[in-house]
Amino acid sequence: MDERSWLSALDSLRLECDGMTRVVSALLLRDGIAHVPMCGTLSVAGVGEIPVHHWIELEDGRLIDLRARMWLGEDPRVPHGVVPRDRANARYVGREVELSCTPVVFCALTDVTIDAFAPATFLMESASKEVHG
Repeated sequence: MDERSWLSALDSLRLECDGMTRVVSALLLRDGIAHVPMCGTLSVAGVGEIPVHHWIELEDGRLIDLRARMWLGEDPRVPHGVVPRDRANARYVGREVELSCTPVVFCALTDVTIDAFAPATFLMESASKEVHG
């Protein structure tokens, strides 16, 4: 599945940043993709700040954030999707958090089982390219 389709399936969920981060983390764990769930603040110059926000940091420095625009609006400066940290035009400051997501919790958040979501193969391919050059 390509990045746009994978993100679109997630973006359509009626979740705020903590629930979204929990669901994305569960999918990444399922797919064996190294990541760190984070909680902290997000500031976007000229747009605003979210004092308590959740997102994912990938090993290669990219961020996954699908809910910043929920609070800061559709301004193109606000990160959305899988974004390289150096191109995020935003300041993320936070700490690692543990977000467990049992199959029951996953289903409660998404109304489907984890198997209903395609693997994040585009992230696996990117990580492989980073490692193998």
